[in-house]
Amino acid sequence: MVGIFWLLIFAYGANWFALSPMLGEFKTTFGITNSWQTPLLISLIGMFVIFFAWPAGSLTDKKGPKISITIGALFMAFGFGIRPWLLNSFNSLLLSSVIAGIGLAWILVAMAPQMLRWFPQKQASLPVGIAASGLFIGFGTGSLSMPILVSMTTDFNSFLLFGLIAVIACIIWIIFAKDSPKTPPEEREKVKIMGFTDGMRNVFHSKNALLYPIVGFFIVGITLVISHFIPTLYSADATLKKQGGYIAGFLLYGCALGAFTAPFVAKKYGTRKITLSVIVGAILLWLVLFFGVCFQASWPLALYCQETEEGVSEANVGIAASLYISISNIGAAVLPVVFPILFPDNFTHFIAITVGLLICLLIWGVVKRK
Repeated sequence: MVGIFWLLIFAYGANWFALSPMLGEFKTTFGITNSWQTPLLISLIGMFVIFFAWPAGSLTDKKGPKISITIGALFMAFGFGIRPWLLNSFNSLLLSSVIAGIGLAWILVAMAPQMLRWFPQKQASLPVGIAASGLFIGFGTGSLSMPILVSMTTDFNSFLLFGLIAVIACIIWIIFAKDSPKTPPEEREKVKIMGFTDGMRNVFHSKNALLYPIVGFFIVGITLVISHFIPTLYSADATLKKQGGYIAGFLLYGCALGAFTAPFVAKKYGTRKITLSVIVGAILLWLVLFFGVCFQASWPLALYCQETEEGVSEANVGIAASLYISISNIGAAVLPVVFPILFPDNFTHFIAITVGLLICLLIWGVVKRK
């Protein structure tokens, strides 16, 4: 199940960020003058998560995670599958982002609940981290490989290849995915269905309930800001344009490495200690090497923490995920659009990204968890 879900979320991440290194080209092709308009093509996907995370969480709690993920997979396959035929205008390309964006919430919200059904709660942080790494590896693959593919073939064929990956991943999920194993990984009491209000009230039994989503807000938002910022630095020089995509791609692979390995280390040394170390390391790398490697390692850890806090059970885990995912993706929707407006030059942009990393560090500093 981890492998099947990993492929699905990898396909989503790859298609989402395949657009990132092409934003400079589309800005020129479509004659766009507003600095905030092209980032909208990638940030809009996060915006739709805000609206659909709550119904996805409710459906997950009532009917199980598989049906929620399947809905998301279908929107993903359709939105990215038709994108190669929508490259002729900004509005049509935006339409593909809208369709695919509707699907992301249904997949992300059900990710941790799906893993928690297959693995004991105390061991579930690792499969959650592995599953989340698929998204970041997809980010890096899309950002890194798109400039290479475009140099070898056409824009149409390049986006068609990614669209086919999305369709294949969707079909594999529909055929092979299961809600839960025949033999549960641990003894569970019969789950009593919990209403939305009661479920949310129980989520807020923990004082950390709002801190984790704010961490997610900055992690996801700053990731998209960086993925747009770095290619933009190189887009003015035709000989260096591809390098922006390469650098952003390797950065996102670093994020995937962090998301994959952090649960191993956190299990031994403690979640809070590892996330603080990860973010401090990311800040230093960003300042010294202009490279925020492994920053996103704390995103799946925060998601896992949110869903294993006091007051969260199998009856309201979807609602807890909805809170985290929706606020995380407000960052994805808002920050990439706002940053070019508030910080129009490269220096202030760089400083603002650094401040965002520092805010994450401060928030994790006040989280009360081992």
